Amino acid sequence: MITVAPPVDPIGDLAFRRRKESWVAESGGCFYKVVRRSNDPRRDLDDPACAAIATREYDDLCFLHALDPAVCRPTRIDRACVVYPTLTGPDLRTLLLRASTHATHAAALHSAMQLLAHLHHGDAGGHPLKDYRRENFLPPGPAVLARMQGRPRTLVITGFEARNFRYDKPRATWRFFDPHHVWRGYPEEDFARFVVSLLMLPGRRRGPRTWAGFDRFRLLGEYEALAPARLDRPLLNYFLDEKLAMRRFHALRSAHRAAFAVRPIGVAYTRFYYQRMQRALALQHF
Repeated sequence: MITVAPPVDPIGDLAFRRRKESWVAESGGCFYKVVRRSNDPRRDLDDPACAAIATREYDDLCFLHALDPAVCRPTRIDRACVVYPTLTGPDLRTLLLRASTHATHAAALHSAMQLLAHLHHGDAGGHPLKDYRRENFLPPGPAVLARMQGRPRTLVITGFEARNFRYDKPRATWRFFDPHHVWRGYPEEDFARFVVSLLMLPGRRRGPRTWAGFDRFRLLGEYEALAPARLDRPLLNYFLDEKLAMRRFHALRSAHRAAFAVRPIGVAYTRFYYQRMQRALALQHF
């Protein structure tokens, strides 16, 4: 009897590491990212729903890369796996927490603002319209909604934060990846998300304090020097609070899913932490 060996699946046979919303692996100069919905990367690899999300990510990144080469373009897509070139440098969050020079920090942050301004010039016509009355973590009041009415829409890249930049050593430049979703929305949202990601850099290891290693007004000036329009300050302040509320929502959900024995302590600390962060963030408004 002739036996037929099962077909080789070079992606399915990789040693994937579990992340919150994905499975990741590296091999042969490539970085593999599979959208995660279950506890089995091979099941998710062939899941049509995961494949649809991966296809959207692949298409979005190819589109954004055409606007600015600082966006990391995937090399290919295979089922629910998006394949990227491996970027060997540190991510921006790691660099900013190191004892690097102020000039190094400032240059990296300037690159991020330059990229954001370029992306906001892109044609957003083919992307879905974000409904801010429903898709938010802090319902906008009448004054905020009134300001939204008069604002032009741009591309909004909802994963625009420090941890989603990685240094590309061969090309000596920063690369952005993991956009989450591309919408037609308000540019203040992207800028606010990036600022909040910087303010929270120390994390819980250093207590509920904002990070002071950057000048938010300098960032705003660098962005607006290249952006399609100035940002609306009251609307920007709303999105700062909304992005902190988003982080609080996900942190509390994670705390409620912890083991029963530690859950009350985790929930109490998370509430305390974000109360302190909310007061600190109020001092960072524009």
